[in-house]
Amino acid sequence: MKTAALLLILLMMLSACAQSRASKIDEVREVVIVAGYEQCPRPAKPELKPLLEEMHLGSRENVDRMMQNIVELLGALKAMNSTIHCYEIQTGRADEK
Repeated sequence: MKTAALLLILLMMLSACAQSRASKIDEVREVVIVAGYEQCPRPAKPELKPLLEEMHLGSRENVDRMMQNIVELLGALKAMNSTIHCYEIQTGRADEK
């Protein structure tokens, strides 16, 4: 029982010290943006055609739709890479690759 009382008193003393040490920010610091970037073009979202549910996966129509979707995704990937390259040019990291 003595140990519990001693630990309780010690805990109360530590919590009192912790509250008195809390600091308040008296001043507001201004943040200055050093580097400015131009916004690069955002690539368009690819329009993917859904597969025909009434046909099986290997049907000619579904295979054609999958191939068209792959072409759309490759075009979107190239557009995303060009946007990344645009930002890398602005940061000077385009030559590192």
